[in-house]
Parts: sequence; structure tokens; C-alpha cells
Amino acid sequence: MLTETDHANVAAAIRQAEAGTAGEIRVVVLTRPLISHPFFGLMWAALLALVLPWPLAFVTTLGTPELLAVQAGAFVLGGALLTFTPLAAFAVPRFAREEAGRAAAVDHFLALGMHQTRGHTGVLIMVAPGEHLVEVVADAAIHAKVGHKAWEGVCAAVLAGARRERLGEGLADGVSEAGRILARHAPLQQGDTNELPDHLIVI
Repeated sequence: MLTETDHANVAAAIRQAEAGTAGEIRVVVLTRPLISHPFFGLMWAALLALVLPWPLAFVTTLGTPELLAVQAGAFVLGGALLTFTPLAAFAVPRFAREEAGRAAAVDHFLALGMHQTRGHTGVLIMVAPGEHLVEVVADAAIHAKVGHKAWEGVCAAVLAGARRERLGEGLADGVSEAGRILARHAPLQQGDTNELPDHLIVI
């Protein structure tokens, strides 16, 4: 997904972006699904099993034992398809992926110590390519100035690169856009130091 050149380019983009701001930028790419438990797959399989016998009861001569067997078979087959095959990704509703993405981004923000920067100006860009999802988490000093809407351009830049199958370029573009926002609202201060590593993190 990401080459050594991509890693180097993203790190360079972070260094360049941070050269004009007191902010700190980190980028995380998730290679694992945001939601790996089978809840949603089994939920849809159960719904299928509940609904399927009713039309069969009206259009066929199947008796109750046969309908119960069809119901059980539908649950087992549907559960297997929506849990152990690529179809599992389609079983997870968009809102659930977005909530899981936001929670994961906040968790990584804290785990990486980004809330401990001197000016509380840390910004995390987290990407879940499998879910086509980008989340930006900004620390208190930045969030108070720019709010949520300011980061839409960052997310759009990353997703545009991903759609072209050039995720590395999208990440570098997103970092550059974040740098422009930070430069306006958290300009470089005298004596500022690079508090956090610049390399791309792939998990």
C-alpha cells in the first residue's frame, strides 16, 4: 500500500509543514479493520432468517419443520457469508464505521502523547483505507480556534489521493493543508522545537 518513498515523502511533508508553525503533526494509517467483531454480520443474518420464512409460507407448501430448517439454514449461511468473507465489510453501517474511526483516532492521539505538547497544538491525521475514512484530531489550543470544519480540506486531500490509488501523495497533500491551517492559527514561535517524531506510522 505504501512504499518506502511514500514514507519518506510524508515525513518530508511533515517537516516542511512544521517549519512554519508551532504545531505538531502526526500521521497514522490503519491496516486492520476498524470493526472486526461479527455483531453486524450476525445481526443481518438473524434479520434474514426472521423474514425469509414468511414469503416462503405463502408461496410454497412447506410445513413448519421445513420452514424452521430453512430459517436455521439462512442464519448459518448468512452469518458465515457476512462474517468470514469480504462481504463482512458491507454489513457494517456507515455510522458505525465513523464512530469507530473517531474513537480510534482519539485513542491514537492520546497513546502517542500528542496531548502533551507544550502549546497543546498537536494534530493527528488518521486514515483507515479499508473503510475510506479519514479522521483529524486537534488538541485544545487549535480546536478552540478552528473547529471541525477547518479540517475538511485535509480529509478531502487524503481521500483524493486514495481514490487515485496514490495514498502516499494524498497523505502528503493532507499534511501540507494541515500545515497551512496551523501556520495561520499557531505560527512558529521563537525557540520552538520539534517535540514529536515526523515519521509515518502504519498499524
